[in-house]
Amino acid sequence: MRKIISLALPVSLLFFLSSAGWAQAPKMREQLVYGLNVFNGRGYGGGFVPQSEDTIYLIAEKDNAISAHMTLVYFWPITARYMAAWQTLNEEVEGTLEVLKEGKVIKSLKKRDNCLYYPEGYWSETSILYTDEEAIKKFEEYKKAVEKFYKAVSDYYKKMAEYKKKLDKFLEETKKLREAGKKLSPEEVEKMMPKEPKEPEPPGFYVTEPRKDYIVNLPVGTYRIRIRAEDGTIVQDSEKKLVVFTSRRRGGVGYEIIPGNRWTRRESCDDPARIIYAAGKNTLYFRPFHQDEYNELYYNKLEDPQNFGREERWRWVHIKPIKDVLLVFLKEGKLIKKVENLPYYVKQIPGPELGYNIIEYKKEEMPDRRPTFEGYKLDLSPELAKGRYEIKLEKKLEKGKFLEGGTRQIRLVRKENSKYLYPFSIFPLVVGIVVFIGRRIKTR
Repeated sequence: MRKIISLALPVSLLFFLSSAGWAQAPKMREQLVYGLNVFNGRGYGGGFVPQSEDTIYLIAEKDNAISAHMTLVYFWPITARYMAAWQTLNEEVEGTLEVLKEGKVIKSLKKRDNCLYYPEGYWSETSILYTDEEAIKKFEEYKKAVEKFYKAVSDYYKKMAEYKKKLDKFLEETKKLREAGKKLSPEEVEKMMPKEPKEPEPPGFYVTEPRKDYIVNLPVGTYRIRIRAEDGTIVQDSEKKLVVFTSRRRGGVGYEIIPGNRWTRRESCDDPARIIYAAGKNTLYFRPFHQDEYNELYYNKLEDPQNFGREERWRWVHIKPIKDVLLVFLKEGKLIKKVENLPYYVKQIPGPELGYNIIEYKKEEMPDRRPTFEGYKLDLSPELAKGRYEIKLEKKLEKGKFLEGGTRQIRLVRKENSKYLYPFSIFPLVVGIVVFIGRRIKTR
C-alpha cells in the first residue's frame, strides 16, 4: 500500500505542476518571421515560419508570395505549436530579398503587388495568384462586380416594395370579385397576379485586396534567402534555407470518401491497391480527384512549416475534382448501377438529439443556401450477395471507356462478423504486454 501511495504522489505532483504551467500566460518573444502564401498544387495556402523552423519549402516553377514581419511569438503547449500575436505587433520588414545558390546571389527581389483570385468564390479551394498590373486589374473588376451587386440589391428592395403594394391591390380586387360571385380561372388569376422580382445573386468569384510581397518562382533545388536592408546590411535572423521541389508522379486518381453516418470524418483512398471495407448498412459518398505524388516531409512542411513528416516517404495530394464521369458499381464485372455526381446539403435536426440528414440539394427549394458537398452516392446494403464488388469511373463523352487508375475494390463485412476483426486489431497490444511482463520478470 505504501508503495502505491509513494508512486501516486510524484505522478499527482507532475500533473499538478504541468496543469499549473499550462494555466500561466505564455512568454512572448519578439521575432522576425516569414509570412507565406504558397502554391500547394490546387491553390494557395497561408502560414508563417517562426525562428524554430530553419527551412522554407516551395513547389517549383510557381509564383509564391513571401513577406517578412516583426511580431511576438509564443509557444502554445496545448497544440505544441508556436503562435504569432499579430494583433499586438505586426511590422513589415523592408528591404530586398536575396536568393543565394551555392553562396552566390542569383536573384534580388523587390516587393510586388499581388492578389488571390477565387474563381468559384471565397470558400472554394481553387485560387490563382495574380501579380503587378494584373492584380490591380482583377481587384478593380471585383470591386465593380460588388458595386453592381449592391445597386441591384437596392433596386430589388424598391421593386419588392412596389410588388407588395401591387399584391395587396390584387388580393383586394380578387376578394371583391369573389364577393360579387364571379369565378376566376387559374389562367385569369395568374394573369392578374403581379410578378415577384428576382433576388440578385452576388458575384460568383472573389478577389483579395492587392498587397506587396516578394514573389519567388524558382526551379527545383536548394537555396538560401535573406533580406538586405536599405543601408546594405543583412537583416538579423532573416536567413533561411529554401527547398524547392516538385512531384514525383502526376495524373493519379484518388477518392475522398464521406460516410453518411459521420460525414465530418472524411477518409481518403488514394492507392488503387487499397480495399474499401464497409460493415453493415452504409451510405458512402465518393469524390474522385486528380492527384500528384509528393515527398511527405516537403509537402507537409509546405502546408504548415511546423508540420512533421518523413523524407523517405511519399504521399498523394488531391489536386482538382474529376468532372464529366459516372461512378460505375460492379459485381464481378457485371454492372449493378451507374451513379451521377450530385450536390448534397447536410440538414441539422433541431432538438437534443443533435442529428442530421443528408439530402439532395435543389437550388429552387433552397435559394438562400449553398450545397455542403458534391459526390457520388452509393448505398451499400448488408443484404447484397457475397462477391467481389468494385467501382470505376466511366467517361461521359466516351461510353464504355474507364478512367485509368479509378478502379477500387469494395468488400462488404456483415456486422455480426465484424466482431472477429477485433482480436486481430488488439493482437500487437497483447504481444507488447507479454514482452513487457517477460522483461520485468527477468530483471528481478
